Amino acid sequence: MDLLNFAFEEKLERAETLPARCYTDAAYLPLEARRIFNRTWQLVGRLDQVKEPGSYFTADVVDEPIVIVRGQDGELRGFHNVCRHRAGPIAQGAGRCTNFRCGYHGWTYSTAGQLIGVPDFDGVENFQRADFGLRQIQVQTWEQFIFVKLDGQANQLGLRDFFDDIPAQTQPCRIAEMQFAERRDYVIDCNWKVYIDNYAEGYHVPIIHPSLMRELDFQRYRTITRRYYSLQDAPIKSGAESEGAPPRRYSATTEQNEALYFWVFPNLMLNIYPDNLSTNLILPLGPDKTLTIFEWYFHDVTSAAAQERIKATVDLSDEVQQEDIWICEEVQKRLRSIAYERGRYSVRRENGVHHFHSLWLEFMNQA
Repeated sequence: MDLLNFAFEEKLERAETLPARCYTDAAYLPLEARRIFNRTWQLVGRLDQVKEPGSYFTADVVDEPIVIVRGQDGELRGFHNVCRHRAGPIAQGAGRCTNFRCGYHGWTYSTAGQLIGVPDFDGVENFQRADFGLRQIQVQTWEQFIFVKLDGQANQLGLRDFFDDIPAQTQPCRIAEMQFAERRDYVIDCNWKVYIDNYAEGYHVPIIHPSLMRELDFQRYRTITRRYYSLQDAPIKSGAESEGAPPRRYSATTEQNEALYFWVFPNLMLNIYPDNLSTNLILPLGPDKTLTIFEWYFHDVTSAAAQERIKATVDLSDEVQQEDIWICEEVQKRLRSIAYERGRYSVRRENGVHHFHSLWLEFMNQA
C-alpha cells in the first residue's frame, strides 16, 4: 500500500484530518525520519554547553547519534557520532577533550573532524586518512540554542527560513539573556503527531486544562499560521480573580499581555510567558511512543523569589502536561478503533492542526 495514497484538501472548510493509519502504522516512522526529521532544523542543545575550546556534548536525533563540539580554533561544529572504521562511538556524554578517540578500536579524530590516529593499520592498501574524517552536519544557532540539520543535500532551507519573524516577535523577551532553570523528560504512549496535533490547537483547553483556562482569555485566543510555524496568541486574563478561585500564576505586564505559543515545524514548541520561556521538543521513540523534553528559562534563577516563581511555573506546566499526556494516550488507543478513520477540523480553532498536516504531507511527498 502507498503510505501517502489519500486525498488531502488544502481548503480548511472542506478538509478531513490525516487518516488514522498515519498514526498507527509503523511503516510511516522510517519515512518520517528520512524526509522530515533529517531535513529540518532540530534543537539539540545550548551554547553554554560548549563555551570552551574542546567542550562537547552528544545527542540523538531520531536514532541518529551526533556530537556538537567547540573546536580548538573556537568554531562550533557538529558531526555524526560514528567512527568511520566500523561505526563505533567517538564520544559519549559531555565533557572537554583535545581530540576524539573511538571507544571501539581507538581511531582518533581532531575536534575539526580530521582522522589523525589509526592504530595497527599498516599494510592496508588504497587508504587515505583524509578520506575518512568524521561526517559533518550543518549547525546554526538562534539566541542561546543550537540546531542541526542532518541532510544538507535535500533542501537549502536555513534556520531563519523556518523561524521567519519569530526573532523579531520575541526580541522584547531577551531570550539570549535567560538562564536555564530545569529540565523534565516525559515518555508518552502515543505517536509523535498526536502530541503535535494536541499542541497545535487551543480547542481542547476549556475541557482538558481547567488551571490554564483560569489564566487565559479564551474568547480572544487565536492561531496564526506562517510558512513553517504557527503561533497561538493567548491573551492573559485581566481584572480581579473570582471570589474563592485559586490564585492565578500570570498577570499581564506592560511589555507582554499574552502567552505566546510558537510551534516550529516539525517538533519544536516555544512557550513564552511574561516572565519565562519553556522549550518543548518532541522526539519519536517508536510509532506509538514519544519523548517530550521540557526546559524552562528565566532571567533570574538564584534569588528566593525566583525559586518560588520557578516552582510555581513548573508545577503549573507539569499539571498541564499530565492532562495532555492523558488525552494523547486516550486518543492513540482510539485511533486503532474500527470506528474511526478520519475527522474534520474546526475552522475557528483547528487551523494550526490543518497547517501541520499540510506541512507533514509536503515533506513526506519529497522523495
